[in-house]
Amino acid sequence: MNVTMKPVALIATLLLAACADAGTDQPTFESASTTVYQCNDGSVVEASYPTSETAQVVIQGKPIEMASAVSASGARYVGGGWEWWTKGMTEGMLSPLAEGETTASTTGVNCTAS
Repeated sequence: MNVTMKPVALIATLLLAACADAGTDQPTFESASTTVYQCNDGSVVEASYPTSETAQVVIQGKPIEMASAVSASGARYVGGGWEWWTKGMTEGMLSPLAEGETTASTTGVNCTAS
């Protein structure tokens, strides 16, 4: 390889390395603290709250970005086909959202921080 081709080869290698990570469609979360909840059905929910308007929740191994939603009490978040409703930092309820729903029409599963 001649001397003028080395910078081109280096740039091409760096671009290919950057593209290798760009193919994933799931976000990675780098937030402060994560609370782990054990649910009554045996599932586990991991939740962190990077801002007062967002939650980052891992459900069935899949990371989901959620946005704050109106609630009568507690904190409610929706996103990725799920509703996550918490009472303090120790209790939560996870409910699936049907197509087009912004509030779950089915009863969810209760979860407790472990």
